[in-house]
Amino acid sequence: MTLLSYLPTIGIALAKLLLVLAAAPLLEGMIRKLRAVIQSRKGPPIWQPYFDLLKLLAKEDLRVTASPIVTWGPPVFLAAILVAAGIMPLGGRAPVLGSADIVVFVGLLALANITLAALGFATGSAFSSLGASREVMLILAAEPVLFLSLLVLSLEGGALTFAGMLEAPVSAATVAAAITYLLALQMYVAKVPFDITEAETEVIGGPLSELSGPRLALAQWGIFAKQFIYSSLFVQLFVPWAVRSIAWAPLAALANVAGVFVLDLVVVGVVMSVNPRVRLDQALRYGITLAGITAIALIYAAVV
Repeated sequence: MTLLSYLPTIGIALAKLLLVLAAAPLLEGMIRKLRAVIQSRKGPPIWQPYFDLLKLLAKEDLRVTASPIVTWGPPVFLAAILVAAGIMPLGGRAPVLGSADIVVFVGLLALANITLAALGFATGSAFSSLGASREVMLILAAEPVLFLSLLVLSLEGGALTFAGMLEAPVSAATVAAAITYLLALQMYVAKVPFDITEAETEVIGGPLSELSGPRLALAQWGIFAKQFIYSSLFVQLFVPWAVRSIAWAPLAALANVAGVFVLDLVVVGVVMSVNPRVRLDQALRYGITLAGITAIALIYAAVV
């Protein structure tokens, strides 16, 4: 195999990265606008996240500590999210990297989440440390639901790769996994009622409290991208038939983006607009309950 033979694979992966980078802030802006409308407010324009990112990128890079975690944490966080985006399926089709599987994908997301928590601890701020500790607890509550849901699809599809998971038939186990994944989506993206890590009246900005300038922009961009990826994964794996019928790949990719926007506006946007924030212990019980239901679905898929 020559380097030229890998160019199409690299090109498609880069296109996915650019798509996520470009669309994720718009998704966040639309959710903010929807929340404002529901609450009878005018709200910011849907382009506001782009303006905020550009403004932060142009600001001075101030740091409260010389810790390498603070220096390299934001780019590592964003890079892990983008690599995960590059290996995931898009448009109802298996990724061109056939060896990509859920172990690598979940590992990249775990790396991103752990890096975000480490950022909060490294600054030495009481607010950041508290937000980081809550981030760790939320990871422990949400990530098992994600992994178990994907394992159900792997068992039904007969492979850990995304290509195999896309071929998983509709069954009682996959339906249960889809429901628990959807119910946990608000936890994955840390939106109200699960925005415990950055509760404004308690810990202000959570793990990112002491970041500023370009590093804060990279971290915020990574958070926007993570929200897009979790929603896109649901559209791709649990309802792939919604876009698989589209023959032209670029159009199927755009249909996938549209599906993500609809899902986030209907689920994430509406839920965060009409619910109060829950306590950390309530969030943990909720995550454990969903993980238990998903584990039962996994056992059912293994024995039936």
